[in-house]
Amino acid sequence: MELANGGQLNATPVHDSERAAKGQVELELAGFGTVVVEKEKVLRIENPQVSEDAYFDQASQFADTVEDQWKLAQWCNQNGLARCFQRHAHRVLQLDPNFAPARFALGYQQRSGQWVSQEEIQRERGYIRHDGKWMTVQEAALATAREKHEQDLIDWAIRLRRWRQQLGKSNAPEVQIDFENETNPDMVPGLISLLGDESNSSLIELYIRVLGRLDSPRARTFLMENAVFQNNPNHRLLCQKEVLRFKDPRMVEFYTGLLQSYDNTIVNRTAEILAQLDYPSAIAPLAGALQTRHLAPHSARHTYFYTSIQPDHYFDISGPRDSYRSLTLQQFLSRSNNAYDTVWVQNHGVRQALIAICDGEDFGFEPASWKAWYKKAYAPESPTIRLSRDH
Repeated sequence: MELANGGQLNATPVHDSERAAKGQVELELAGFGTVVVEKEKVLRIENPQVSEDAYFDQASQFADTVEDQWKLAQWCNQNGLARCFQRHAHRVLQLDPNFAPARFALGYQQRSGQWVSQEEIQRERGYIRHDGKWMTVQEAALATAREKHEQDLIDWAIRLRRWRQQLGKSNAPEVQIDFENETNPDMVPGLISLLGDESNSSLIELYIRVLGRLDSPRARTFLMENAVFQNNPNHRLLCQKEVLRFKDPRMVEFYTGLLQSYDNTIVNRTAEILAQLDYPSAIAPLAGALQTRHLAPHSARHTYFYTSIQPDHYFDISGPRDSYRSLTLQQFLSRSNNAYDTVWVQNHGVRQALIAICDGEDFGFEPASWKAWYKKAYAPESPTIRLSRDH
């Protein structure tokens, strides 16, 4: 493999990797296990079709002439030996600087009778080379900032792991973190990872409290999702407490989308957090979710429902599968070739949420009555229109 920073690595991509996220690749290093890296850091994967011994056997049969070196370069190219092709093509140009096939193969162009390299062309256009790629100065600056940020995230993750490993083992720990006053959002990914491996309930509560205090969209989204998805009721409650600390009317839009979930448990859990947020803008969506259609029990028997997974004392930071997080019943049915029976379900959790938001009013499972009450209580009154001038 040729890396973007110019280095080389002998490794094999793991094509069915469970560790690599989107935009990443897991590499298997012979004798050293595996490592996950960003795909953009891998410039090219060279997959030779012949062995190194076969290459040397072949190369020994060619003389150091323009004709033979070009034949060898073409053989290397046909057998997936990209770097060897480059080496022999450049040797051809050392022997004959005007050998056009090699010039063109290496990216040269002819201008006013002169051969101009790809590098010269790019620099004339104002591009610079950064991590093996051509880009503008501005793009390079952004890439550098992005790389620094990624390194900061890694440094925080390592620091948090070391802090946890030495906790309780030393009176003078090497790594100290003031969780109550730390405000750096770069710690969020590492803290979430640490949370997923934590078995100490007091530390779980600490990590969630810190996530709630940090000014980080990622932390807030994580807490908002787990205020509904988390199957451990204690962990779900901890997330709900933090969500209520930074509550915002815009959260209603996020949660009302989950009221259409194919999973009835998610519908009622969502209603629970909407009741605690206590925003009138949730009344109409909740009224529309008083009765929702779901798979009949016999049809749902072999269907994936994240909420049916038995929780343990660990905080599940993964949550539902990505394709099921906001899945509606209609989407579920449309992507399956199987026939499913469905039933209408009255959602008592939704009704209780409406009662809480509407100051104790109760219109049962009649959406129209709830919406009419909302319109009367919160809709602005129509202005009085004067049809004639008063004298």
